[in-house]
Amino acid sequence: MKRNWLIVIGGIILFPILTIFFFLIFQKPITHFKNNGKVVAVARRSVFAPILNDGTIDIYSGKERVFSLWEDFFDSPVFIYPFADGKRFLCDYDDDTAMLDFVVDLNASNSNRADSANWPSDEYLRSNLARMATNVVFNTTGIVRLPNHEELQEVSDSLASANPKRESGGYFFLILGNWDKEFLLRDLATNRQSFWPMK
Repeated sequence: MKRNWLIVIGGIILFPILTIFFFLIFQKPITHFKNNGKVVAVARRSVFAPILNDGTIDIYSGKERVFSLWEDFFDSPVFIYPFADGKRFLCDYDDDTAMLDFVVDLNASNSNRADSANWPSDEYLRSNLARMATNVVFNTTGIVRLPNHEELQEVSDSLASANPKRESGGYFFLILGNWDKEFLLRDLATNRQSFWPMK
């Protein structure tokens, strides 16, 4: 009799825990990206369990997919910042071998911004970050380029004033949990000298 009660109580305790675990592992989240309170894009994950399957993060403007980012067990975006024009998105991406920071620019007339980008200052680092970024973005008619100083400053200012644990109302797409904003700010530092910025 006691054994039956233990099984029932154990089931009552385990059921909500397993349910929460199931939704955390097999979720297919949709994230709305906002800038100044206005939704400028929506992100959808293509697979239920990126831990088990390779997939994509698809970014939509209205009903049109404007670009996709590769996602697997080792590689995924940490956050995406939409600029107010809805045509540029700064992505902070964990590429396993480097933290990539790049802009997907859907406005062809902004191609001159790519020429003016001299961040980071180290030419070897800059050319490799630019090359690696083009390997994780696809399904886009825009260009993939490094951010210029003005864009870095806007995103850094937003990060600096954001909730230190997690921004709940807007533009961050934190896939790997609560990333410390200090780590994110190091990725965007004007004096960045490393593929993996550290203290």
